[in-house]
Amino acid sequence: MVGKKVIIVGEMHNDLFYKCEFFKALEDQLAERIARDNAKLEGMKNEEIKNLIHAVISDLPKKNPAEAFIKRGGNGNNSTELFGKLGVPIKLMTVVGRGSEWMKDELDAMGVDTSCIFQLPKTTPISTIIEDPVTTKIFTAANLKKDMNFSTISIENSHFADASIAFFTPMSAKFEPILSKLQGMPIGVTTAITLESQAIDNLEALQQIVKLKIDVLFVNKADAISVSATKSLDDADKVLQRFARIRVITLGSEGSVIRSDFCQPVMLPVFQVKVIDRTGAGDSFAAGVLLKCHEFIEKNGNLVKYLEKASQKDKVALLTDLGTFGTAVASLKVSTARTPTRLEVAEFLKQHKL
Repeated sequence: MVGKKVIIVGEMHNDLFYKCEFFKALEDQLAERIARDNAKLEGMKNEEIKNLIHAVISDLPKKNPAEAFIKRGGNGNNSTELFGKLGVPIKLMTVVGRGSEWMKDELDAMGVDTSCIFQLPKTTPISTIIEDPVTTKIFTAANLKKDMNFSTISIENSHFADASIAFFTPMSAKFEPILSKLQGMPIGVTTAITLESQAIDNLEALQQIVKLKIDVLFVNKADAISVSATKSLDDADKVLQRFARIRVITLGSEGSVIRSDFCQPVMLPVFQVKVIDRTGAGDSFAAGVLLKCHEFIEKNGNLVKYLEKASQKDKVALLTDLGTFGTAVASLKVSTARTPTRLEVAEFLKQHKL
């Protein structure tokens, strides 16, 4: 019997990286100019201060040497790599444009099912990331990303026939037709989304996109409160429970909490590790939780049906197991600045306790 796959629905595009010292040079020269003209600044008006800053920017070289490289980017691609490294069988569902064949070839070589990567006769979006000693700035091509949607793509029931979970990361308006179609299929695929305020910034937008209750929702505390237009996590969850049966809410240094329709909240503290880089912590946490969901579904069948019938003790035990594994994956990610393997997570859990 061939195992099921986690289908990831999300963006994949080009990431153009520039490593340079432009912002550091700007910071240094602006500080030098301010220190030199400090006496004049006190009486300056806004327009005069703007002129000073403009003069400093203009004095910088027109051409700035940098180390550059291009690689695959986008939340869908990044989650695909995370899940793949953890040993989960993956199918990526995304829309790309011209000149993207090399990205599909790389994913094929990683063992990713690329049968649902659809190509349009348009320009593949590119994001530009400037890495500088003092800051990192990302410039996204929103106009090009807007064209990468499924409006002309026919999604068939067969695309989800081999799925255990469909994970939308992050959920956005352009993925709504896929979610609605999936929820109308009698195939019992577990639905999961990441909710980010940058993609869905208010409750009305969420209502238009998530029309039927999903199974698992991932969100951080700040976005939960912001999107729900509430002032506390308790109030935010009262709103979000209309949209998801299981709400997995990250709390930063305080850990996370899993709230659900099935049992009392499950609190999960963080593992005590030395943090090197927090980038990707939330994605890693979600990947870890969904990996355990996938394993459970493969062995025991539908996750929600189990939670509806299980004892309170078993419900708490299962949600704790899911969250603990996700916390371990995120802890290894931030403490090593790379995605861990399934074996590394298992070893980590043997050596550490929450």
